[in-house]
Amino acid sequence: MINNLSIKNKLYAGFGGILAIILILLVLAYNNFTQLRIANEWDRHTMQVLHAIDGLSLSIMEVQIEARGYYLTGSEARLANVRQEVTDLPASVTALQRLVADNPSQTARVKRLEAMILAWIRDVVEPQTARRQQLGNTPGAADEIGKMPQFQQASPAVTAVHKLLEDARKEEETLLAQRSETAAELRRDMTLIFLGGGAACALLSIVIVYVLTRAIMAPLTNLTSVVGRIAGGDQNARVEVSTGDELGRVGDEFNRMAQAIQDNQQRERASTDELRSKVDSLLTVVTRAASGDLTGKVEVGGNDAIGQLGHGLARMFDNLRILLNNVQKAGIQVTTSATEIAASAKQQEATGVEQAQTSVEVLSTTKEISSNATQLLKTMEDATAVADYTTAATAEAQDNLRRMDATMQNMVSATDSINAKLAALSEKASNINSVLTTITKVADQTNILSLNAAIEAEKAGEAGRGFSVVATEIRRLADQTSVSTWDIEQMLKEMQSAVSASVMGMDKFSEEIRRSVGEVRAVTDQLSGMMDQVRKLAPQFDAVLQGMQSQAVGAQQITETMMQLNDATQQTVESLKATSEAVHQLQYAASDLQSSVATFAVNV
Repeated sequence: MINNLSIKNKLYAGFGGILAIILILLVLAYNNFTQLRIANEWDRHTMQVLHAIDGLSLSIMEVQIEARGYYLTGSEARLANVRQEVTDLPASVTALQRLVADNPSQTARVKRLEAMILAWIRDVVEPQTARRQQLGNTPGAADEIGKMPQFQQASPAVTAVHKLLEDARKEEETLLAQRSETAAELRRDMTLIFLGGGAACALLSIVIVYVLTRAIMAPLTNLTSVVGRIAGGDQNARVEVSTGDELGRVGDEFNRMAQAIQDNQQRERASTDELRSKVDSLLTVVTRAASGDLTGKVEVGGNDAIGQLGHGLARMFDNLRILLNNVQKAGIQVTTSATEIAASAKQQEATGVEQAQTSVEVLSTTKEISSNATQLLKTMEDATAVADYTTAATAEAQDNLRRMDATMQNMVSATDSINAKLAALSEKASNINSVLTTITKVADQTNILSLNAAIEAEKAGEAGRGFSVVATEIRRLADQTSVSTWDIEQMLKEMQSAVSASVMGMDKFSEEIRRSVGEVRAVTDQLSGMMDQVRKLAPQFDAVLQGMQSQAVGAQQITETMMQLNDATQQTVESLKATSEAVHQLQYAASDLQSSVATFAVNV
C-alpha cells in the first residue's frame, strides 16, 4: 500500500505518525496529570476534613475546660468564654458538614454528632451554667454543681461525641490511605506512559525512517542503475517498477521511452540496410548498362519507391534487349539485301521483277524498324518518368528522415524534462532539510525548557519530585528527537546524491540520443547523395531518348527511300543510276545501324 503513495504523502504519513505518537503521549500525560491533580485535591480535602474534626474536638474540649473553670471560680470572664465557645460550636459543625457533603456515611455521622452536641449543650452545659450563675459566690457552689445529675451525664455524652469524632477521623484516614495509594499508582502509570511512549515514539521513528528511505531510495537506485546500463550500451536494460508514486511513473515512462528508442533504432537499421542493398543492386545494373552491357538483371522488388524503380528499370532493360536484338537482325538483313541489290544492279534489266520483290521486302523491314524505334522511344520516355518518380520517392524518404530527426529532438526535450523533475525532487529534499532544521531547533528549545523545569522542580523539593521526573523524560525525548532528525537529514543528503547521479545518467542518455540524431542526419545526407545520383540518370536517359528519336527519323527516311526505290523499280530502265545510288545509300545506312548497335551486349 505504501508503494502506491506519492513521495509527498509518504513524507506526510511518516511525520504524521511521529506527531500522532507524540500527541497521544501528551494526551495520556495530560489525563494522568489531571487524575493526579484530582487525587491531590482529594488528599487536601481529606486533610481539611481531619483538620475540621480536630478543630471540632478541640472546641468541645475548650467548652469543657471553660465550663469547669467557671464552675470552680464563678468568674464572669469564664462565663463569657463558655458562652462564646458554645456559640462557635454550631459553626464548626456546619463547616464539617460542608466538607463531608460528598460522603453519605460521614454526613450521617456528622448529623448524629450535631444532635449529640446540641443535646449535650442543652441538657448539660446550659443547666449547669445557669445553676452556677444562680449560686453566685455562695460557699460550696462548686460542690453543689458537682452533685447535679447533669454533671454525672457530661462525661458519657462527651465520650460518645469524641468516639463519634474518632470514627469519622478513622474513616477519613482510611480514605486518605486509599487516595495516597491511588496517587502513587498514578505516578507509576505516568512513569510507565512516558517510558513506553518514548520507546514507542523512538521505535516508530526508526521504522518510519527505514520504510521511507527504502520506499524512496530503492526506485532511485534501480533507475540510476538502468540509466548507467543504457549509457554503457545495454539497450535491453529496463527499470523494475514496484511502486505507484512519482518515481514509479518515471520508471514506466522511462521504460516506454527506452523501448521506443530501441524499436526505432532497429527499424532504422533494417530499413537502412535494405535500402542500401537495393540501391547498390540498382547502381550495379545501371553502371553496366551505361557501359553498354545490358545483360544485367534487376532483382530489386517491393511496393516502395525503390521497388517500383527496380520494376521500371527491369521493364526498360527487357524492352531495350528486345529492340536491340530486332535492330541487329534488321541490320544483318538490310546488309544482305543491299549486297544482293548491288550484285543484281548489273543485271537490273534482267532481274527487274526480282528486284521489285526485294524492294518490297526491304520496305516492310524498314517499316518494322521504324515501329521498333517508336516503341523504343516510348520505353525511354517511360524510363524517364520512372527516374522522376524515383527522385520524388527519395525526396519523400528524406522528409521522413527529417520527421524522425524531429522525433529524436522531442525525445531529447523529454529527457531534459525528466532532468527538471529530478532537480525539483532535489529542491523538495532541500525543503525537507529546512523542516528538519526547524524540528531540531524545537527539540533544542524543548530540551532547554525541560532543564528549566527540572531546576524549578528541584527548588520545589519533595512536592516537585514528580514534575522533575516528567522534565527528565521530556528532555530525553527531545534528545532522541534531535538524534532521529540528524539521521533523517543524513538520509536526505544520500537521496540528494542519488538524484544528482540520476541527473548525470540522464545527461549521458541525452548525449546518446543526440548521437543517434547525428546518425539519422548522416543517413539523410546519404539519401541526398543517392537522389543526386538518380537525378544524373535523367540526362543520360534524355541522351538515349534523343538517339532513339534520331533513329526513328532515320527509319522514316529509310522508309521513304525504299518507297522511292520501289518507284524506281517500276522505272528500272529509266533510273538505273538512281537505283545504284540508292543501293549505295542503303549500304551506308546498314553499316551505320550495325555500328550503332554493336556497342550493346544483349543475351541472345
